[in-house]
Amino acid sequence: MICMIAEIIAVLAESYLAAHLLIQYFGMKEERLFWLKHILFFVLLSISDLLGTFVIKNETFLVLSCLSIEVTLAVIFLKGNYFEKIFVSITSYILVYCINFPTLALISKISNLDISELTVSESISRIVCLFITKLLYFAAIQFILWIRKKEKYYFNLNEWIIIVSVFLMTLLIGLAMYIIIINEGISDYIYLASTLLLSALDIIIFVFMRKMNISSKKEREKELLQVQLAQQQNEMRQLEQQYQEISVLRHDFRNSIDCIARMIQQNKQEDALNYAEQLKKRKIGKLQTHIECSSSVMNAVINSKFSDAQEYGIETSFRMVVQIPENLEFDISIILSNLLDNSIEACRHNEVPSQIILAVSKFGAYYQLLIKNTIENSVLQHNKHLKTIKSEKNEHGWGLKSIKDIVEKHQGMMDIYEENNEFCVSVLLKEGI
Repeated sequence: MICMIAEIIAVLAESYLAAHLLIQYFGMKEERLFWLKHILFFVLLSISDLLGTFVIKNETFLVLSCLSIEVTLAVIFLKGNYFEKIFVSITSYILVYCINFPTLALISKISNLDISELTVSESISRIVCLFITKLLYFAAIQFILWIRKKEKYYFNLNEWIIIVSVFLMTLLIGLAMYIIIINEGISDYIYLASTLLLSALDIIIFVFMRKMNISSKKEREKELLQVQLAQQQNEMRQLEQQYQEISVLRHDFRNSIDCIARMIQQNKQEDALNYAEQLKKRKIGKLQTHIECSSSVMNAVINSKFSDAQEYGIETSFRMVVQIPENLEFDISIILSNLLDNSIEACRHNEVPSQIILAVSKFGAYYQLLIKNTIENSVLQHNKHLKTIKSEKNEHGWGLKSIKDIVEKHQGMMDIYEENNEFCVSVLLKEGI
C-alpha cells in the first residue's frame, strides 16, 4: 500500500515538474487564467501518466501520450517556436530516462536486485529510488531554467529540425532498449553504457549547434555593427558638410541684408526682390548654433541634436573643457549622436519639464562623455538591460551595441546609472588608441 502511494506521488510529481518546465521555459501567450492553464497542464499529464503506469502499463503509450499532450498544450498556450516546443518536450523525457536508469542501476547493485525486479518490487529500495529520481529531476529542471534565463538560444528552422530529429531518434532508441531489457533481460551494464552514450551524443550535438549558432550570431552582429558604423560616419560627414554650408550662409547673411537695403535705397525694388528670392532658395535649414567647439563634426552633431531637443521643448546644456583629438572626433560624434537620440526620445514622453546635460572633459589619459536627461520614473528598475521597446526590434536597439563596440575599441568603459531623477551615461575613451 505504501509503495502504491509512493508510486502515485512520484507520477504526480513528475507530471507537475514536466508542466512546470514547459510553462516557465516558454511563458504563457496570455497571462489571463494563468493558474487555470497551469492546472490543465498538470491534470492532463497526470491522467496520461497514471493511465500508462497503472492501467495500460505500457511504456510506449506512456511516453507518446504524455509527449502528445505536452506538445499540443504548448502549441496552444505557450510562446515560442514550434520545433523548440517539441525539442523541450522530448528533452524532458530523455532527461527522465537519463536520471532513472543510472539511479535504477545504482540502487539495484546496492539492493542486490535486478533492474527489472526493482521496477516492479514493493520494497523500501523502490521508494528510495523514486525519491532520488524525482529529486534529481527537480534539480535538473531548475538548472535548465537557470540556463534559459541566463542565455537564450535562437536557432533557425533547419537547426531546430536537426536537433529535434536527433533527440527524437534518441528517445525512440532509448524506449526500445528499455522494452528489450524488461522483456529479454539484457545486461544492466550494457544498457547503462548505451543510455549514457546516447545521452552524451545528444549533449554533444546540442552544444555543437549552440556554439555554431552563437558564432554565427556574433558574426552577423559584427557585420551589422560595421554597416551601422559606416552609415553613421557617412551621416556625420553629411551633417558636418551641412553645418559648414549653413555657417557660410550665416556669415554672408549680414552682407546680403546690406545689399538688399542699398538696392531699396536706390529704388531698385525689383532687383532687391529678385535678390531676396534667390536668397530664399538657399535654405538655411533648422540647424541652430547652440555650441561652438574646435571639432566641426561635433559642432554639427550636437547642434543638430540640440535643435531637435528644442523643438520638443527640452532644455539643453553643454560644457566642454577640453579639445578633442582628431582621431577621436568621429567615434565620439557617433557616441554622442546615439546617446542624444536616446535622451531626446526619453524626454519626449515626460510630462514634467525636461533637460539634457552634456559635458565633455578629460581625466588623465581618458576623455569622458557625460550625458544626463530628466526621467519621471526609474528606467533601470523596469528595463535593467535597456532592451528596445520598439516593435521593430531587428531595426532598433543597435545604438548601445555600437557604443559598446567603440568603447571596447578605445579600451574604455561605460557606466549607466540613475541619480536625482536623472538617467546618466558616462563613457570613457582612452587617448591615443
